[in-house]
Amino acid sequence: MPDLFSWTRSNTKRDLNREQAPRAELSIEQVVDQIITINRSATVEYLKQFKRESLDKYLDHLLETQKPRGRESRWDRPGDAPAIMVRRRVA
Repeated sequence: MPDLFSWTRSNTKRDLNREQAPRAELSIEQVVDQIITINRSATVEYLKQFKRESLDKYLDHLLETQKPRGRESRWDRPGDAPAIMVRRRVA
């Protein structure tokens, strides 16, 4: 089954050192509803194919993008996500 972050597959489930605010446990329907509220191009049918863990991670990512940016803003890359990689063609 595909996941939203297939390029980050790892044995690590989550970065345990990452600080997160406590959040009430949402049902899968509530998670999908919140994703669709933020990303209106997503559909229920499309999101059904992903695992719960991937949907939770994607919702966390979408919520982070809603926060104001600036000097004081900060995003900690999860331990199982790769850093930005660039390839250049050498002529």
